[in-house]
Amino acid sequence: MKVSENHKAVSGPFTERRIEEICHDCFSSESERIAETGEKFVSYFVVNASSDGVLFKTIKEITHDINIPHQSLSKVLKVLEDKKVIYRRNGIIGLWKE
Repeated sequence: MKVSENHKAVSGPFTERRIEEICHDCFSSESERIAETGEKFVSYFVVNASSDGVLFKTIKEITHDINIPHQSLSKVLKVLEDKKVIYRRNGIIGLWKE
């Protein structure tokens, strides 16, 4: 899986291998549907987050952009928060620095 948009390649803390590791580690115990949604979200996050690892999008915008149900995205975000991959504060989704 290679994440790119408008010829913008994955950079910063994300590499193709890192994305796969995040998805495998976080979603291995979840249903296949949630794992697929999680992979879509992580890829979307990589492309749309600022260079500081912050995504300034509402849940509604994200579900519309990647065409997934609100409930599924909420579950994915909860899993990523529980695993300390992301945090949510005041309408932003941020990446925890490692």
